[in-house]
Amino acid sequence: VHWLRAKALRDRWKEEISLVQSEMDWTCNFFLWKATQWGDWMQESLLKQLPGHACYAGRQSQMYSLLAQDAQAAF
Repeated sequence: VHWLRAKALRDRWKEEISLVQSEMDWTCNFFLWKATQWGDWMQESLLKQLPGHACYAGRQSQMYSLLAQDAQAAF
């Protein structure tokens, strides 16, 4: 009985490791996607001659890019 519990515990930890690795990948991909999205909005704002909007979007894009870099370095 004891070894069944130990095996079940080991299997749960294996699954947890797999999930955490997937979540780390999803987080990095999310940050990169948001950086791209904000960068596109910045370009649209520049074409519409809205410098304030473009500045804000550029700042957001940079923030998400830095978050993606930090996440990739940490994971």
